[in-house]
Amino acid sequence: MVTVSEGAHMMGGKVVEYGEADAYGHKKLGGIGEILGDALKKITGESIINQKVSYLMRSGAPDALDLMVATNYANMAVDLIKDGVSGRMVALRDGKYTHIPMSTVTSGVKRVDVDELYDVNSYRPRVRHVMGKPMFLY
Repeated sequence: MVTVSEGAHMMGGKVVEYGEADAYGHKKLGGIGEILGDALKKITGESIINQKVSYLMRSGAPDALDLMVATNYANMAVDLIKDGVSGRMVALRDGKYTHIPMSTVTSGVKRVDVDELYDVNSYRPRVRHVMGKPMFLY
């Protein structure tokens, strides 16, 4: 899974804008997801599903837990890049932050142990460790 900001652009490219400019001269951002998806499909030969995630789909603004998980994933991904590691995906496994081979994602049927990984009454994941350190549990 790749998350890309609407304001991002390809190296040597321009930020994708569309629509009429507002009173401050700003147009709406968007379209980089399709461009990146096409590029990834050409590079990998794998089918790409491009999903525009918005607050309407998510049902509200991110809370502290959402922000913590996203920040940890981003930091872990940057660390992998700095270490020259590729072909991995950051993940929560057994309640711990880790990274796994991309082949895990592309092979076989995947099942989520909802009882183990989620508190269905509060609609929250059960996060036990961050980078091997005890964190919290709902």
